[in-house]
Amino acid sequence: MTDIEDPTLAPPPLLELGRQLEAERIRPRSRLPRGYTKTDIPSDICSTKTLGRLESGRYRGVNLGTVLKLLRFYQTPYDHADHIARLAEASKARDWCAVYGNVVEDRGWFLQQCEDSASFLCYHASLAIPSLIHSKAYYKMIEHTTQVSFAGDFSWEESWRFRQERRQRWIDSERPAVFLIGEGALRMDLGPERDAILDDLREVAALPFADVRIIPFSAGRYDLQPWSLNLFEYDGDEQPVINVESPRGQGFIAADTQRGKVFRDAFKLASAESIPAEDFLT
Repeated sequence: MTDIEDPTLAPPPLLELGRQLEAERIRPRSRLPRGYTKTDIPSDICSTKTLGRLESGRYRGVNLGTVLKLLRFYQTPYDHADHIARLAEASKARDWCAVYGNVVEDRGWFLQQCEDSASFLCYHASLAIPSLIHSKAYYKMIEHTTQVSFAGDFSWEESWRFRQERRQRWIDSERPAVFLIGEGALRMDLGPERDAILDDLREVAALPFADVRIIPFSAGRYDLQPWSLNLFEYDGDEQPVINVESPRGQGFIAADTQRGKVFRDAFKLASAESIPAEDFLT
């Protein structure tokens, strides 16, 4: 890779690397509630200018040694540091998809960072209610209908608490969000929790900063249908990012790239086919 900052075509692992490095720098610490400023970083690790380039998510001159020195200075836990180091390797690989595919298993951390710092959020799912607005009743339905076994020490209760805290953080922040939900997600058998699930969805839809919309079966096929999409937009100069999942795979896309524009346009078209949840649920 050349030592340049690419304004338009940064690959997803490079974008994610920059975001994670910034989040690790500003992570609250006992005597540093706002983390480190860029000028706090010793010059023998990297200059303020280089750090800014790294955190931009577009700097193709990434040096793994510099990344590791930064992580040691930040006292980043080993597992997290290993994950970030693998992102740095993926960002420089010729076939970054193959390397990145081994890293995105841990994408939950980055997705959470993106979501919590976004000023505007968009979600789309054709066969499920987006996880940010899962009610306890909906989560119980998922638990009771899950027949496969999870490896390791998976706890439904801990997972539910995580989702509830995540949902409450969004509600407390009052950040505007749009949710596009395919009619199929509500027409399937929701079991004995059905009424509670729909009542909760009505409550979410009534929030002044939530725009919950249903794409009816009558809309037929639409371009975004095979994809689950999370779009996060930010105040200031921070670039929007998209997390996309499909049967072919999943990953992060810079929303201002050509590929990102395709998904944003598809979201707008799908939204135009939708109706307010309040009208659908009456």
